[in-house]
Amino acid sequence: MSTSLAEIIQRGEDNAVEFKSSRFRNDSLAKEIVAFSNRSGGSIFIGIEDDGTISGITGEGIEERVINICRTLVEPSVIPEIYSHLADGEKVLEVRIPKGMFKPYKVKNTHRFYVRVGSVSIEPSTQELVRLLQSGGVYHFEVTSLPGTSLADVDLLRFRTYCEAYRKVEFDETDFARLLCNWQLTDKQGQCSITGMLFFGKDIPRFLPQAGMQLFYFEGIDRTGVILDQRELCEPIPETIDTAVRFVLAHSSVKSFFPTHSIRRVDVPEYELFAVRELIVNAFCHRDWSVSGQKIRLSLFDDRLEVFSPGALPNSLSLENALSGVSYYRNPNIAQLCKDYELAEKAGRGLQKIFKNFRESNLPTPEIVNDPGFFQVIMKRNRG
Repeated sequence: MSTSLAEIIQRGEDNAVEFKSSRFRNDSLAKEIVAFSNRSGGSIFIGIEDDGTISGITGEGIEERVINICRTLVEPSVIPEIYSHLADGEKVLEVRIPKGMFKPYKVKNTHRFYVRVGSVSIEPSTQELVRLLQSGGVYHFEVTSLPGTSLADVDLLRFRTYCEAYRKVEFDETDFARLLCNWQLTDKQGQCSITGMLFFGKDIPRFLPQAGMQLFYFEGIDRTGVILDQRELCEPIPETIDTAVRFVLAHSSVKSFFPTHSIRRVDVPEYELFAVRELIVNAFCHRDWSVSGQKIRLSLFDDRLEVFSPGALPNSLSLENALSGVSYYRNPNIAQLCKDYELAEKAGRGLQKIFKNFRESNLPTPEIVNDPGFFQVIMKRNRG
């Protein structure tokens, strides 16, 4: 039974589609497969011309050819699903490409990367390519060197304190440059990495305007309310986290009561201190530092707290995995330093611990928004 082109496309699981003549060139098909793999997947219909005319499949061995292209011309290789349709009396192949789990993908013989934007496949910008590399765990942007920086931009006293008090390393000023480089806080030329600047920089906003954190306390339940208090933090990460936690404590309260048959008072905070700290630490460990123009943001309302972090979860970590305790940090060096400063345990259990605590306390569990451009956690205020 022959069906229409519209019905065939509707059967696909993805909205993104591409048409190819059965006379396609191998590298052209590889380009489309790479572009779909680097985004959210899609379907390539072979036997349909660019203008939508159904020309059908001519010749034999098309399926084997497609599979061979996916295995030998796409790196890493992909495994497509191939379906055969009959449209207006002509045979049409649907090559369904899944969202890639090992980004970035490239055309092997040209070493070119492609992404799908609307209805076309294009080469990504430098920033987009960096994000693809990050999402696949191939590159950690946090170790990127900051041009124009040098060892003179590192706070020597602060770094000495870190070495002696937290790393338990005897500090010798002659080893200053070597330790910084070994811990990826600078490169071999002495330029600060993003991590080095975030923890030990003397003038952080000069080199990293997206660093720091914004704090807001709104009257009411949305951003149209009067701003009762706000702060713009540009301190090193440990001080920023401490200041943000104190901000929440200053604008929330603790209710006390005596349970029945007990002489001991029970204190119930509107926001659990450990949960607030975990959310803020996670925001720094997971944020996408390649995103400029946006800071981590904490907002307090009459009924809730929101922590906003630029960049979605890394492609290697699903929301389900994060909530089950699977550990993967977009910024492993930042996570390690937070652990050193005793701000985190670097075990990937932050969200898992928070949700468990809320369930055991019979409180509404936090809401999570994992948008392609940001990650946000919303915690309801406990009114007791």
